[in-house]
Amino acid sequence: MSMSYQDDMDEMFDRIDLSEQQRTFIKHRFRFLMNEYRYRSKLYAILFYIMRTTITVGSLTVPALLSLQSYNSSDLYWFTWGLSLAVTTANGITTLFKLESKFLNLHTTMENIRTETWQYLELAGRYSGHHGTNHVTPTHKNQYVFYCSKIEKLRMKQVGEEYVKHAEVEQHTGHQTQNTTLMVPSPADQALHKPRRDSMNTVGDDSVIELVPKKQTVSMSVREVTMSQSGDTKIPILPESPKV
Repeated sequence: MSMSYQDDMDEMFDRIDLSEQQRTFIKHRFRFLMNEYRYRSKLYAILFYIMRTTITVGSLTVPALLSLQSYNSSDLYWFTWGLSLAVTTANGITTLFKLESKFLNLHTTMENIRTETWQYLELAGRYSGHHGTNHVTPTHKNQYVFYCSKIEKLRMKQVGEEYVKHAEVEQHTGHQTQNTTLMVPSPADQALHKPRRDSMNTVGDDSVIELVPKKQTVSMSVREVTMSQSGDTKIPILPESPKV
């Protein structure tokens, strides 16, 4: 009877120099992660390839069927309609459940765990003494903590990208939409901050038309708006016309 990948790895863990407690912990944790990622990877792989195949084939077939312009047969009409509906449904499911990103993320995480495990078993790469001092020979015992830490980092990275990052993107999008709505000025604010060209400032015998500067403080009262500039000059505004 052929053994599965997890059984082979369990046998390898039994052959390295670890305490019974360390060996039990690492076997249970590795077995749990690999079983979960193997199941989810197969599930999302099947869904992803089915949806992508439906979208690709249907997108090419529907225009070809429509170009025939021969709907004397009701079977051809309903087949084209059903194929078009299947393409739209597959595209919606792929976008809703983010099948492509989860498919790639799960497979990448599973391969990273495999790579880290093989490097730890062979005491290669980062486990060849990189985390220890130069005077200590790397062994499976003194590299055990670093291997467990790296495995958990890979696990939390995958969880963060799948759940936390997605929630933050949705929250940021909603917050940005809300801020954009609140920042739209009302017609009264637009009229208030609109530059006025009817303000006159008489200096000697010359009349100069001034625009309201951008950087100035506007204080409103009941009957007049006093615009304070660099000097003490106040420019009165004509009173409003009586309401009819």
